[in-house]
Amino acid sequence: MTESTLLAHDHSELDAALAALVAALAEGDAARSLEHLDLFWARLAVHIRAENIHLFPVLLRAAEASRGSAPAAGAPEPKEIRNLVAQLRDDHDFFMSELTAAVKQLRALSRSGQPDGLREVREKIDAVSRRLDTHNALEESRVYHWAAVLLDPPEQIALNESIRQELENLPSRFRKPGEDG
Repeated sequence: MTESTLLAHDHSELDAALAALVAALAEGDAARSLEHLDLFWARLAVHIRAENIHLFPVLLRAAEASRGSAPAAGAPEPKEIRNLVAQLRDDHDFFMSELTAAVKQLRALSRSGQPDGLREVREKIDAVSRRLDTHNALEESRVYHWAAVLLDPPEQIALNESIRQELENLPSRFRKPGEDG
């Protein structure tokens, strides 16, 4: 799998985890919702880390290295890469901030045994979901394809391996017994 395929596939898995969270919230079960939110939050954090630590820096370095030379066919301008990466990082901060607040709220609701307040959590999750749809579409239609245009094959292989390892690096509470991380 290429890095774009790996990350797009991870988007699909994140969508499924988000759907399970939304269903649990709709049922009004704070404890079960917290379990689903915890998994979604951790999975999204791993995905974001893969992009922030591996994909984005590689793309930004490649863009700067190509500065002043004729761009490869289909290659974006360095300014376009910088601007879009800044926007995507801003989205990442929004997702983590909103999900952190939702986790805190759900933990408190779980301990209290009162379902009051789930509406507020659902609103946060809905806001994350809407922004995530737009965010993922930008990544899948543009950013994920840039590596193939800007990097040579060995660089693509190294990036792909780094991203794969990062995506597999879930917190231990989500790993099956005997699974390395």
